[in-house]
Amino acid sequence: MGNIKPIPSRAKAQRAPGTGLLVLGKQAARSKAGNLAVAITPEMLKTLSPMEAAVKAIVETLGKGIASSRKSGRSGGFAVVIDREGNPEITPLPQMDVATNPLSDEEEREQAFARARERGRIRAADILSGDDMLSADAMAERLGVSRVTVNARRQRHELLGLDAAKRGFRFPDWQVDDDGNAIEVLPRLFELLGPSPWGVYRFLTQRHDVLNGATAKDALLRGQAEKVLDAAESLARGDFA
Repeated sequence: MGNIKPIPSRAKAQRAPGTGLLVLGKQAARSKAGNLAVAITPEMLKTLSPMEAAVKAIVETLGKGIASSRKSGRSGGFAVVIDREGNPEITPLPQMDVATNPLSDEEEREQAFARARERGRIRAADILSGDDMLSADAMAERLGVSRVTVNARRQRHELLGLDAAKRGFRFPDWQVDDDGNAIEVLPRLFELLGPSPWGVYRFLTQRHDVLNGATAKDALLRGQAEKVLDAAESLARGDFA
């Protein structure tokens, strides 16, 4: 399995011995032994043709998941997260017992936590691939400084940078105004809310009753820095969620 091409009319597709052939085409064709033919739209064929390795990985993961579920009697699955460049990342999900094999309370909690962590990871990947996220190089260009300076300011909590693992840090573009000035109270927010950049990001992007339902970042753009700091102090004290 591995070739992704329009279904051949006369020529026989070549493949390694002992492997099957996945053929994607604009028209369905009768599958022969060991082969799988799937009809897709011309638009999808154009999109997937350059991504042979990714499609192969997804199909193989699906096949392994089905085989594993049938053998173990447990339901399972996998998540595919696609970044803004169109690159997919495959993550297996924890298997779950079917009704005939009830879980203990501890196992149910562990699976619930695992699913919650996976949802959080997928949500984080979605945020990091957003159009409002800048790379360190892009942020450096916007500020007119070097990448080294950007990372130094991030470490001093003068800039908000979110860890995107292999892709480096991502910086929300809204933390810098048109004149290149960053959020002045950002270091103070880290002092109040803790060292986690994600914690500060959530605070800035969530709506708060004490800010009349506005997000903290929007309140800062309106010059309401003192109100935002008061909201952060209240949150740190646990006065409200």
